[in-house]
Amino acid sequence: MENFTNKQINFEDLPKWEEVVFTPLHKDYLNVVYIGNAIFSVILTLGFFALLLFNDDSRDYILPLAAAKILVIGLLFWLTTIAFKKKGYAVRERDVIFRKGILATTTTIIPFNRIQHVALHEGVFSRMYDLSELQIYTAGGSSSDLHISGLPKQQAESIKTYLLGLIENEEVETPDEEVQLPETTLESDDSKTTDESNL
Repeated sequence: MENFTNKQINFEDLPKWEEVVFTPLHKDYLNVVYIGNAIFSVILTLGFFALLLFNDDSRDYILPLAAAKILVIGLLFWLTTIAFKKKGYAVRERDVIFRKGILATTTTIIPFNRIQHVALHEGVFSRMYDLSELQIYTAGGSSSDLHISGLPKQQAESIKTYLLGLIENEEVETPDEEVQLPETTLESDDSKTTDESNL
């Protein structure tokens, strides 16, 4: 019989994810984000002119409203630029890491054994720059799913193929262990059915 051990773990010996070198998103993805911001800015400007056209009282505040509109648009572009620079990803031997944030940084670590499905998504503007979004779906539901945008299409496909290969290998190994359980269960169910029919 093996001796039971329960040694204390030294936290200094644990691998530190902070030491991971994150790969930044492709620089062209910032153009995709800017295009989205530009579309929003056009819609906001059209709404601004519609307000002035159909609301006579708003014309008295045209300068403050115009200044607020310009401030919102400038703030939008500034925040998206900062957010883009802070985003990064890494694929290790056992997990995928994604970092994002503006004021506060959020780091998401997805172990391979939690991944259920991997897909690629190409938006209209991302396709112009040959970029893709890697979508990783986990067993924890939508709250724990991970979407990494701004990846070169070829690299995103390589990561997808690698992760799907790991998932398929796990699915091949598990049936051999699960096949024996249903047989025993079916036999016991049949015996119960026979006994009940005899009664």
